Amino acid sequence: MPMVSAVVASKDRRAGVERLIGDLGRQGYPAGRLEIVVVDDGSASAYKLGQGVRVIRHERSLGAQRSRNEGVAAARGELVLMLDDDIELEGDDFIRRGVEVLGRQEGVALVAGRKMDVTGENGRARTAEFSVGRLTGYSGDLVRGEAAGGEVDWPNQVYLVRRAALLEIGGYDGIYGLNGGHSFREESDVHARLRARGYRLWHEPRMGVRHHITSEGGHGASVGRRLFWIAHNHIIFLRRHVKWWRLRALGFLIDVGRYSWVQGRFRYLFSMLGGYAAGWRNALRDRGCGKNPWLEQR
Repeated sequence: MPMVSAVVASKDRRAGVERLIGDLGRQGYPAGRLEIVVVDDGSASAYKLGQGVRVIRHERSLGAQRSRNEGVAAARGELVLMLDDDIELEGDDFIRRGVEVLGRQEGVALVAGRKMDVTGENGRARTAEFSVGRLTGYSGDLVRGEAAGGEVDWPNQVYLVRRAALLEIGGYDGIYGLNGGHSFREESDVHARLRARGYRLWHEPRMGVRHHITSEGGHGASVGRRLFWIAHNHIIFLRRHVKWWRLRALGFLIDVGRYSWVQGRFRYLFSMLGGYAAGWRNALRDRGCGKNPWLEQR
């Protein structure tokens, strides 16, 4: 059984991390072959977790991307399970099934499972599946796609990945969390760069997670800031990975209006337009992962 390192970058969501640690403990994977690395990215109160959990503490927030890269660099496993602090693993065989896929599918560097987004409205939980994505024609946005098993282009953000492959492509790019901004599209950027290196990505529907969407805590939690970075990061993503990116960036203006309306009836329109303009500026001077000397690394 290969060594697996579960890496979690978190800020001010200790309860979610503790729930996740419980899920990992129920996986039934050999104890000596599973480690947990938590990067506490400047939480107001330092995380104090149980024995067997390695905690890397930042006194101030450095952003999700830098935290994830630090966790991957510190990991000892051949395989890395990338997790968020608002994730719940379904069942007790998530890791084992992922390991099986990576063991039998030649050239596969990453395997992800089903993802159910959970939101609370009027005191009741609502779920929607977002296991794999597909690009929209007019804006290049990633929306829900077919969730059949097998090779895919755009899986979700919870996955088991070969550590060597992730390090080979340079890990997560800080341009998607510029100066500690809210992260968005950084996982899809990882997926695209892995495929560009010739690796295959796999969807295994027998693996499942529940994504508890929340606005409390985390990186860049305010609605206005979050929408700014959604617009900014999507333009960077288009420039790097999507054909006819300029036309699709113009088409994305439709989504800018739609998202701002849904979030606050145009209350956040100028936040999104600000992110959109900043995204164009940075996309035009972007030289790729690890090749941007102007990228501030606090």
